[in-house]
Amino acid sequence: MSESIKKRVFDIVNDRDNDGIPNHIFDYAIITLIVLNIIAIFLETYKPIYTEYYNFFTWFEYFSVILFTVEYILRIWTCTYYEEYTNPVIGRLRYAISLMMIIDFFAVFPFYLSLLLPLDPRVVKLFRMFRLFRIFKLFRYYKSFEVVISVLKKNKDYLISVLIILISFLIFVSYSIYIIESESQPDKFQDFDNAFWWSVITLTTVGYGDTYPITDIGKFLTVIVLLIGIGLISLPTGIIASGFLDEVRKRKECSLSIPENSIADEIRKLYQLKEDGIISEEEYQRMKEKLVAK
Repeated sequence: MSESIKKRVFDIVNDRDNDGIPNHIFDYAIITLIVLNIIAIFLETYKPIYTEYYNFFTWFEYFSVILFTVEYILRIWTCTYYEEYTNPVIGRLRYAISLMMIIDFFAVFPFYLSLLLPLDPRVVKLFRMFRLFRIFKLFRYYKSFEVVISVLKKNKDYLISVLIILISFLIFVSYSIYIIESESQPDKFQDFDNAFWWSVITLTTVGYGDTYPITDIGKFLTVIVLLIGIGLISLPTGIIASGFLDEVRKRKECSLSIPENSIADEIRKLYQLKEDGIISEEEYQRMKEKLVAK
């Protein structure tokens, strides 16, 4: 009985399976709640609205946290049905530190921490910012996000190399401009922080104009930074764009090269699984209905 209930719950909350009316209802309910939370977060920034509807925002927050907590617990409880998380202890721990579950955790955990502990108001305000993690929960329901994650994983070595080069270049340029301009502009380049700020806004070609060199050597260094910066900033963009196109192309080729089995073949496989005792009669009937309904 317990396993049967657990399997039914898994079929509903399973984010890799989009079949079945209960699954669709659950997905759309969570997506709607996330969207409403996003709207509430930004409406709270308008003080007249927040003051007038303070009680509504408070109770809506409680309601959201409870539902998101229940969702989190159900996912942890049923994750052992995933092939890679079958171990009841290690599997659940590995599942809990997956990207989407970390997002789910930070979407609710700060609320309980601020509720239970007497924290400084500034810390509480910082914790409230974690509510924005609920936006990222939407990624669970859009499979194209998996393509982006796959691209980042496959190209991580190149991206890390570019990041190291970029940081090294920023440090070198920051210290150089500090040495060059600190005597001429002690108020503008009084320490490494100011120099680093100048390097970042110059390398990204933003150029706020609040800090800039006045010496000839400093101006020459600025020209070098601007010319090199264009290439350095475009490198990770090019790597990700190229990887994204390759991943989309491979997935399209894969979907075209693998023919789909007929419904009759799938039902025969399910029947064999039932005969072998791998699935129950109830599971067989339920999965058969899903195939027929497609």
